[in-house]
Amino acid sequence: MRYVAIDFETANNEPTSACSVGLAKMQDGKVLDSYYSLINPPSGYFSPMNISIHGIRPEQVQSAPTFEQIWPDLLLFIGDDLLIAHNAPFDIGILRAMLNHYNLPIPGLRYTCTVRISRKVWPHFPSHKLTELSQRFGFEYQAHHALEDAVNCGLVFHQACPCPTEREAIEFFMEKGIRFQRISGGLAPLEPPVPQGDLLL
Repeated sequence: MRYVAIDFETANNEPTSACSVGLAKMQDGKVLDSYYSLINPPSGYFSPMNISIHGIRPEQVQSAPTFEQIWPDLLLFIGDDLLIAHNAPFDIGILRAMLNHYNLPIPGLRYTCTVRISRKVWPHFPSHKLTELSQRFGFEYQAHHALEDAVNCGLVFHQACPCPTEREAIEFFMEKGIRFQRISGGLAPLEPPVPQGDLLL
């Protein structure tokens, strides 16, 4: 099945402080396409703690686009694919906050969380951090780089659920008590969307 993993890095503790984003479009555990951009956040304040984590400094984003400027590209990149994130409440919360800040419509994209998935699939693991999971499965990984985080999130997702179709993935996750959600709120339908080319006109 095909899906898009997303990750944000932030300048400070505010959800509207996204300073970089990475997306990886993946299928069967392989990267089909990727997107990465620095983001010039609404606030210029960068917490020393956050800088120590991801290494992004204010001067690096001065000429970077704003979230509003790159959002059309992000939305086009995601398309109708399932969106996944490691600790989705954090990354999806940032996405919602940035959309609200710029008064942009919140789309009904479907998403799920690989932290929740990993806890259900591997309850015996002592840690479900992306760094720990990546090390356990032997994935190459540069932690706290948005694109690297997105790619490894996608690899963990495939490791947990190597289902060839989204329909099979839905059934697999339902057995574990996991339902896909929508960014705009509520649960996503049980049936995956029908690709445009498969519609009968």
